[in-house]
Amino acid sequence: MAWEKRIGRVGALAVALGIGSAVVGMPCISWAQTEESSSAGVAKSDAGDPRTDTNGAGESSSSGRDDDGETSPIATPDSDSPADDSDVADGLIEVSDDETPIDDPEWVDPDESVDLPSYFDTEERGDRPTEVTDEQTYPDVDANEADDVDAEVSLPDDFDTDDTATPPSTQPTADTVQEDAAVEPAVTDPGMVVPASPATQVSTPPTVTTSLAVPAATASDTEDPDGPAASPLLLTLLASAWRSVTDRVDAAQPASAVPSAAAPGDTSVSAISAPIRGGASQSPVIADDGTIYQVTDGGGTTRVSILDSDGQVVTTSEFDGVGTRAQAAARPDGSLIVVTASEGRWSTTVRAVDSDGNVTRLATVFGLADSPLTVGADGALYFKTVIRPLADDLPAIDYRFVRVSANNFTRTYSYDTDFELASDGTAHLVSSRFGFSTLRTIYSSGWTRASLLPYGSDPSAPMVDQDGTVYVTAGVQGLFGTKSTRVYTIEGASRTVRSIAGLPGEMVLTANGFGLETFTFDGYTDDGTGTTYISIVTADSIVTSDVIDGRIEGLQVGSNGTAYAPIVDPTRNDNAVAVIDPDGEVVLVVVPGMVVVRDRGDRLVRGGSAQSNDDFGYVNYTADGTEYVAVLGPDAAVARTIELPEGAHGTVFFGPDGSAFELLEYYGPSVSEYGRQILALSTGAYTSFVPGNSAIDDADVVFGPDGTGYLLTHVSPEYETNILGFNAAGDTVVPLSTITSPALGTNADGETVILVFGPDGTAYVVDRSRDDSGVYALTPSGAQKLVELEYSQLGDPRLPTFGADGTGYVANTVYLDGGIFETTVTSFTPTVSV
Repeated sequence: MAWEKRIGRVGALAVALGIGSAVVGMPCISWAQTEESSSAGVAKSDAGDPRTDTNGAGESSSSGRDDDGETSPIATPDSDSPADDSDVADGLIEVSDDETPIDDPEWVDPDESVDLPSYFDTEERGDRPTEVTDEQTYPDVDANEADDVDAEVSLPDDFDTDDTATPPSTQPTADTVQEDAAVEPAVTDPGMVVPASPATQVSTPPTVTTSLAVPAATASDTEDPDGPAASPLLLTLLASAWRSVTDRVDAAQPASAVPSAAAPGDTSVSAISAPIRGGASQSPVIADDGTIYQVTDGGGTTRVSILDSDGQVVTTSEFDGVGTRAQAAARPDGSLIVVTASEGRWSTTVRAVDSDGNVTRLATVFGLADSPLTVGADGALYFKTVIRPLADDLPAIDYRFVRVSANNFTRTYSYDTDFELASDGTAHLVSSRFGFSTLRTIYSSGWTRASLLPYGSDPSAPMVDQDGTVYVTAGVQGLFGTKSTRVYTIEGASRTVRSIAGLPGEMVLTANGFGLETFTFDGYTDDGTGTTYISIVTADSIVTSDVIDGRIEGLQVGSNGTAYAPIVDPTRNDNAVAVIDPDGEVVLVVVPGMVVVRDRGDRLVRGGSAQSNDDFGYVNYTADGTEYVAVLGPDAAVARTIELPEGAHGTVFFGPDGSAFELLEYYGPSVSEYGRQILALSTGAYTSFVPGNSAIDDADVVFGPDGTGYLLTHVSPEYETNILGFNAAGDTVVPLSTITSPALGTNADGETVILVFGPDGTAYVVDRSRDDSGVYALTPSGAQKLVELEYSQLGDPRLPTFGADGTGYVANTVYLDGGIFETTVTSFTPTVSV
């Protein structure tokens, strides 16, 4: 017999009536349920109350801190001299006749400068300045420095001594109350401007916790007769019996989320963190080891809060500095890299924060970080810096490209540097300045190989195919008008240089190489006429086509290597398309209309492919006011012709698997409503019509990791955005959804985006409008609201990030009274269906 049944019904009744007594031994139980809890099994502190401090929401006095409330850990660099970092071992293996060896140890690259790792001692108490003003001065660049040699300006070690971490204070409870800490508004977000009249602070309803074992009522001061005292034992017995029943019913369900009948779109919101001081420019960064970091800044101070899996703050570290465009990112070792600028934005400091909150300064460089922070697989860091002008209305001056090695050894290059990273962390850099260009390969071991490129060649950015082979092209014009293209191929430790007739034009990256257009013209000025060659380049061979009379535009390469090149030379009297077979033979196909090639730039597609997965070519042309798509086969025959709807103007693009699509834009006198539509060229299927014009905050078409495409349109005059999802067959898989005011984010390439994706490929968007503020998942049934976010006119929610288990985290900054910005982190799970 269960312990709660030993008294029996008669005994319990006797006790309740006050005519009996009983002694009960049982486990102690009590609970409190807040409005946010879905079960009584979870008790949460009042996280919404800004007066409740949770390791970073307020200041607390504890031992081990200096006068400014920070501890002073000693940071130990990985090496004590440049020689300990393998980055300084520059050398060359075999080179071709077209390369200039750089193996002299005394040779100075005019495009490169070296900066030793910066070190600092334990910060003494009181070292940290109490105020940072715009009048602070920093070391100036040597005005007499030669133009062709850029020495890196490394600030002295005592320039910024605030590299300490704040240790976790005693864990606060719901009863811990601290005074509000005034925080200045974050200076990194231009939208965070303190208004003349402060916004009204929204307070969270208080949580009341009542004991189940209530003491007997005290004597009343009134003349009314006393009521019967509540029976503590009866309440305890009833609570015990109810607990036993619920334990048996819900034994297999977690107490934090027990939906009895969840409808599609319902979510289990794990927790909302206590307020964190400052504004957030990104949602939490999740390291490979699972550590969750949230970065906020404001008032000249940057804070890194380490969160648990529910988004609650565990500890917070603080240091001087303001945010930059180089948003925080995690290294493979699990540490967080934070790039901040000095108060005057004249220098940039790189710090690492580990999972315990310890802060280590890695490097300080002159200039303001002005590009995304990229982290290689080996832990090396890459970003660009600019010099901030004295006048705000003047443009910034491009300065240097910075690389911090895995051993925290700093080296800088020309600002005009393009790079690609291999899966093992090997970096391929092409740097140019004053007409001089250098191709470098920095292997993951730290060994560097460099080759000088022809003067004035305007080289391409490195291209990496699926096999990991790297290609760089450089055009060369001779003294007597000769024109050629050098193709540099890097395959492991091997490097070769090959030459092709003509100057480089369009390039299409393929699975094992790339297609290349080269062209020639008479004299030294390009007037758009001349001849063209099409080459298919691989690591082992180059197949160049016969000469094509005229210039081409809109190069396409099929899966079998057949190339299709519409000829747009104004000197021709026909409308032809050159079909080049894998052996280089050229056949011209004349289409019955005017060939149309629309170059919409890099913002047309995000996440797509440059190559088709079939052997066909797709060419748009117009005839009698109607636009058509000619589908050409590798035999140079027209396989079929697709007539586009009235008022439609098409642009060909390819999905990540190579599926061919046409983006249709409806405009002109015959169109009553401007809008867009997707045509799947392989099936001829059309998606639904989407009103609006070109997207302004993301690419027109965005592909997710599962291959689903999303068509985005902008609806004037505000920021309203329409989104529709489609698959490779052209079927609509996500119905039209409208987001009133999408929140913006930045991807690893520095592009502005409004869509992010979870581990399962689900697309997410954040609406920051007053009435619909929240996180939405784009599902087959439409946009489903997952998280309700507090609206703040001067605040800003960020796009969510996701852990490996699919848990999402979204940071939301709100403006409070008195110029205070605070950030909360909400964790949520994917949609739940019954």
